[in-house]
Amino acid sequence: MNTCRICQRCDDHPLFHVREMMFGFRDPFTYFECRGCGCVQIDRVPDDLGKYYPQRYYSFQKSNRIAAYLKKERARHAFYHRGLIGAVMSWCLGAQPAIESVRRAAPRFDAAILDVGSGGGELLGFLDSIGFTDLTGADPFLAQDDTTPSGIKLWKRDLAHIDRQFDVVMMHHVFEHTVDPVRVFADMKRVMKPGGVAIIRVPVADSYAWKTYGINWVSLDPPRHVFVPTLRSMAILSHHHGLRSGPVVHDANEFQFWGSEQYAHDIPLVDPRSYARARNRWRLALPTRTMRAYQARAAELNAAGQGDSACFCFHND
Repeated sequence: MNTCRICQRCDDHPLFHVREMMFGFRDPFTYFECRGCGCVQIDRVPDDLGKYYPQRYYSFQKSNRIAAYLKKERARHAFYHRGLIGAVMSWCLGAQPAIESVRRAAPRFDAAILDVGSGGGELLGFLDSIGFTDLTGADPFLAQDDTTPSGIKLWKRDLAHIDRQFDVVMMHHVFEHTVDPVRVFADMKRVMKPGGVAIIRVPVADSYAWKTYGINWVSLDPPRHVFVPTLRSMAILSHHHGLRSGPVVHDANEFQFWGSEQYAHDIPLVDPRSYARARNRWRLALPTRTMRAYQARAAELNAAGQGDSACFCFHND
């Protein structure tokens, strides 16, 4: 018997045995799928998660000057829909859902914005280049409190230890890493100003990829993803905490296909054969036609509400 972390249903939920595959540790873990809300979640959180967040983990990696410039141009294009360099970058690498989610929320440029799980602050740097002026990041895996060269504050702490309120609280593929989603939602509401908005982007289990790939679904990502919610899971949390839900936007990309296909063939993301390694060297590991087909299929699934990633917007009315 297991108890769902979100809807609290205690039942004999279906079990799945999965492996860590991002770094190729292949450590085994047991997950279960809640019979109530459908949330897929780990049975027991490892005592030491630090092993699975090494310094090479993507949120702490830094880009060189040229790459940083190109990424900022891509971000500006995602927000303003102009700029030739950004347009080319967007065509090559696809949309930038994190920036687009902020654009949809339409905060003022002087709005106080908190990015929970900010890593080294790359996303906040993009928002700074766009014109936002009150930016703060928080991440318990930072080495120490820090300030970026552009003045962005980065706090080494989790949401429970933040005592300032913000107009916008963001969690971009961070919420699923937390151990207690109910407590995190409560802390999120506590740091939201009246009239504030929360942007949460997460993988979702009520998706084509989970139904198709099962234990090889790349966004299951054990053990870092403690749970992967469904739309029903998120609705339960928002209702319980008195937050109004906005429209859900599915924003998945081709990663759900090539990543899952790799895992099905026992190829970790960091493997020399991985498409991720080739892409980081500005080369394609799969034929362009194949990747474009994956992108087109991802767009179809998003439009049908079946993409494996979704953006939720919650309002503190």
